[in-house]
Amino acid sequence: MEEKETMQQMAAQPTERTERTEPAGPAALVEQLRQAPADGADVVSRLAAAGEAAVPALLAARAEFERSGRPEIAQALREIGPPALRAVAAASLGSDTPPDERELARLLGLFDARCVDELALLLAHPSPAARGAALTALRGLGPAARPALAAVLPLLGDRREESSARRFLEAMDTSVVGELLAVRANGPGRLRRHALHALAHLGACDALPARDRAALERLVRVKLLDDRLPDEVWDFHWVVVPGDTYEAAFEALGLHDRIPATLAMGLSGRIHDEAVVAGADGTELAVQRVFVTPEIAGWRLLFGPSLINCPDDGSLERLAEACGQAHYYFRDGYEDSQHWAVAERGRGVVRSFQTYREPAWTGEPLPWEEPQTEDPLWEPGMYEPNASLECDAHAVAGQLTVDPEEIDEDTPMTGHGWFAVTAPGAGHGVFPGALSI
Repeated sequence: MEEKETMQQMAAQPTERTERTEPAGPAALVEQLRQAPADGADVVSRLAAAGEAAVPALLAARAEFERSGRPEIAQALREIGPPALRAVAAASLGSDTPPDERELARLLGLFDARCVDELALLLAHPSPAARGAALTALRGLGPAARPALAAVLPLLGDRREESSARRFLEAMDTSVVGELLAVRANGPGRLRRHALHALAHLGACDALPARDRAALERLVRVKLLDDRLPDEVWDFHWVVVPGDTYEAAFEALGLHDRIPATLAMGLSGRIHDEAVVAGADGTELAVQRVFVTPEIAGWRLLFGPSLINCPDDGSLERLAEACGQAHYYFRDGYEDSQHWAVAERGRGVVRSFQTYREPAWTGEPLPWEEPQTEDPLWEPGMYEPNASLECDAHAVAGQLTVDPEEIDEDTPMTGHGWFAVTAPGAGHGVFPGALSI
């Protein structure tokens, strides 16, 4: 009897050892992680070792762990790497319900540079949310995402993805310029146009070979033959000088290296009209771009950030001396603040108005101004002595020169526009952003 019991005990021992060493499944490991956070590193390693099989359990627990501020689930997914990202993408994109782009971007953003190839493949996915989320995740990897460059370039021509693709480029290091130039020189042909677009966004077009620069110049000259007003919003501040004396404005404002520019170039260029270049002494030098329009109804309009303080820094008076007269107009985006000023040769600023300035009016009212007594609410002593009702910058521009917002195809226009820069030798290719032509 005793011998039989001993044999039964010996037969049972291997079974007990097997139960003790059998590895726990992913769900059990997540539960173990939930119950014993002190052992997190070991459990994370075991979940990572389980590979793709652990992904469903990890995704199910992700929200709970994120709310508690614990990074273990994210770390396990990251360590699994490409298989986990593929499983995440399949789970998110496999249903008939479009994924939430922000949520998918947060998921894809958990992964590191080992997953660049998988993220690049998602850039060709038919779902806009998948493409947008993949771009966001790649941008977060910074220069480590450079292997995805060829997959990103075509998205520069996609209205929906262009902004994200541009931010991806900005997250790369400077060596990407050489890679883009190599695409321009050697192909593949389907990417050459996109590479040029990318170089423009990076402000690196001055690095283009002479052949490419000459081709762009020829394209501009062709477009100038039939320059048309694009469907763009004009800037909120501008200067106006007579069309027959505008040439003197370049020297008066210290502008250099002018090149022909279409209206489309000028209006699109206002978005990126400042750049930082290396100065002669090696220090950084800020340079601005100014657009001078064709002659429009007898006037030339000048746009650029260097003109924003024109009435206060003496520029408007210098322009008036050089060109005979000069006008300045400004309104903010909400039309809450208005500013206009008129300067004449030998007299300086003869009349101006600026919202919130004390006093708001300078100079005597011009003959065409509507007097303050025409205001239905007018009462003696209610206004400054030299005030009038002409506060709207656009209305004044329309009265004295030309209001940009009233320019249309019937407005007389001759000549062509120019780009000029505030520092000699800075070049025009240093300004980031692609220009419409």
